[in-house]
Amino acid sequence: MKKALTLATVALGSALALTGVAHAEPNGDPAKYADFTADFVPANDPSALSAKAQGKNLIMSPYGVNRTIACRGNGADVPVYDCMQEDDLGWITLRIIDVPGVGPTWTYLP
Repeated sequence: MKKALTLATVALGSALALTGVAHAEPNGDPAKYADFTADFVPANDPSALSAKAQGKNLIMSPYGVNRTIACRGNGADVPVYDCMQEDDLGWITLRIIDVPGVGPTWTYLP
């Protein structure tokens, strides 16, 4: 399990390095990871309640949006999925949880 996680982290790092961690564009390859950090709002931010209406995703993480958030999808014709956030040890998979009254929230759960 640890080896698989390490390999996945290396693969993600390589993929992000090759893409330059550029923000995904509507015509980008939805199967590749891209930097979606700008499309996230921290759950404790005052604008969190209106994030969904503004087309933003919520993130509940100790890093907020201060660390890169990479996802697959393009946000246009392919919804964002399979998101990860950079942390002190590499990358951690974010889990999506439906929070009543707020909507889907990407959550950092180590």
